[in-house]
Amino acid sequence: MRRTVILGALALAVLGAVVWISGGAEGLATWAQSAQRGFQDQMATGLRALRAGQPGALATFWALCFAYGFVHAAGPGHGKFLLGAYGAGHQVALARMAGIGLAASLAQGVSAIVLVYGGVLIFNATREGLQLAGDIWLERASLSAIALIGLWLVIRATRRGLRQTLAPLAGVAAHAPVAHSGAGAARLAHSADAGHSAHAGHGHGVGQAQCESCGHKHGPELHEVAALTGWRDTLLLVGAIAIRPCTGALFVLVLTWRMGLIWQGMAAVMIMALGTAMVTVAVAGRAVLAREGALDWAARLGRARGLGPILEALAGLFILLVALNMLKII
Repeated sequence: MRRTVILGALALAVLGAVVWISGGAEGLATWAQSAQRGFQDQMATGLRALRAGQPGALATFWALCFAYGFVHAAGPGHGKFLLGAYGAGHQVALARMAGIGLAASLAQGVSAIVLVYGGVLIFNATREGLQLAGDIWLERASLSAIALIGLWLVIRATRRGLRQTLAPLAGVAAHAPVAHSGAGAARLAHSADAGHSAHAGHGHGVGQAQCESCGHKHGPELHEVAALTGWRDTLLLVGAIAIRPCTGALFVLVLTWRMGLIWQGMAAVMIMALGTAMVTVAVAGRAVLAREGALDWAARLGRARGLGPILEALAGLFILLVALNMLKII
């Protein structure tokens, strides 16, 4: 059953890539923009009803915000392609990838609140100024950060690939016999015996980072390295996405601030973020399953070795090129 789901996710990922390359993303973007404008009109009407104190107006307004977040995320966006490419190119657990998608969406909501109320209370910013900051400057900052993440993934994958390629060669060289002269061999044997005697009872098992005898750690354990890398990657991904808040969130926060509906507006933005998270988490999860499907298929063909760094490099290159294209650099 799991294999069927994984292969299905791989097929959907390939189909999505074909649709995107063939120009289908433009039609999706047009539909999403039209739907978002319609929801914005309905949200404005809902706010007027809320301000007038009509029964059920708050629940209706929040439902519209959730739907707006879902539709907004369904269109092309930098958050989805970043998380999707990362999940497809890097080995990561499905639950953790879903958590990253949820955290990134919620962080976008928080950044919108900080931008609007920081701009209004500290800098006395206008609605036009906030939209300019969100749509131009913060979007550029977010895309620049995403491009750097893509470049970093390419570099990291290249280094991993080189290590995998050179490790067997280094092992052969380390075990190659070396001839020594009589005196040199005697001195070498004496040094080896002395070193062995001095370190007797102080052995380290393969893969052990902590010495059983002295209790000292002579290097990080594998799970500690993985945990550190995981947290670093998570912060980079969430931060790069959260820099650029959702336009709809800015729209809601400015209107609710002017109407004196402050807490209702803040709650609406976080509910909107949950709607966005539904799509983001689905894309990230599908990417992880598609990667597992690709690795399973490669294993059946006997070509799984070395595929991990290749997938990560391709994912990083994709992220870099898309970000540069959105920045109008290429």
